[in-house]
Amino acid sequence: MYIDAADIALAKSVTPRGARAYLAANGWRRLGPYWGDTGDVYCWSQDERQDVLVPASTEYADYVARLLQLSETVARVEGRRQSTVLTDLSLSEMDRVRVRLPNTHDDGTLALSTGVKLLTESRKLLLAAAHSVANPNQRSFKAGDNQEATAFAKTVRLGQTEPGSFVVNLIVPVMSAGTTLPERTDSFARRATRTLVAGLRATHQATKAIDHGEDIRVLEHLSAQGVSANLCEATASLIRAGDGLDVSVSWALTRQKEEDQADESATVAFNPSDAPALRKAASVLRERQERDAETIEGYVSALARDSSQPQGRATIKAVIDGALASVKAD
Repeated sequence: MYIDAADIALAKSVTPRGARAYLAANGWRRLGPYWGDTGDVYCWSQDERQDVLVPASTEYADYVARLLQLSETVARVEGRRQSTVLTDLSLSEMDRVRVRLPNTHDDGTLALSTGVKLLTESRKLLLAAAHSVANPNQRSFKAGDNQEATAFAKTVRLGQTEPGSFVVNLIVPVMSAGTTLPERTDSFARRATRTLVAGLRATHQATKAIDHGEDIRVLEHLSAQGVSANLCEATASLIRAGDGLDVSVSWALTRQKEEDQADESATVAFNPSDAPALRKAASVLRERQERDAETIEGYVSALARDSSQPQGRATIKAVIDGALASVKAD
């Protein structure tokens, strides 16, 4: 029997924990341990009895062969291709963020410049969420502001694109290899994907409120929910690029909680009309962000002091974030 090299590589990437989580989530029932504690036997008993073995360790010499047997049986039972099952098994410990642009060419392709923007702005979405995890009440961030957020962004992987409009998959490992956390404890990566969903939902609700007459500064009070100037800018840019935007998250099977099961695939959809409000909101959030311990260089454009006061105020013109701004200082 011919076995594709890509399938072997996928089988090597599947962890025992991930395989068990996939089987449990898809209707397979654990029968018990295999030969002491060398593995676990799972059974599919609908229609006809099918058993699979999940080895307890990736160190076993026959681990890859056992995973290939497991995926072949699962593929037969589920009526899917073995390579597809292996892909799902390998991603069972990952959160998957799907960024979809609805407006594409008739053949499902994008202009190269739009594709580059899709990847760049999608990364900014995740980075904005990670910064909000590290600094929940901050309204605006600069690249490199937080080392933990920057390190998180480097762990995110790019999955295969999907047909049907244009979908990019961002793969977020919710735990590093070999790491264990208590069942109810979230890693930084999981908190980042949660914050991304919360921030996008809060932003979406706020844009609808703005459409109905609310002041745009309503977004100022949502920073604790993951709303930031960076998130608004990246979202607006993606909306313009795709004439709309859908972002959805599928949670890692190994770290599912009750709220995840109730919200299995969290989705937020934006319309083209949302982009102007988001651009304006980003500007407001940046203006309102306090900036401490920062050195600026510029020229004094005005000096003023009341004769009864011991000190006056200088107005300095300086380039800040790429634009000329006035800064007042005592």
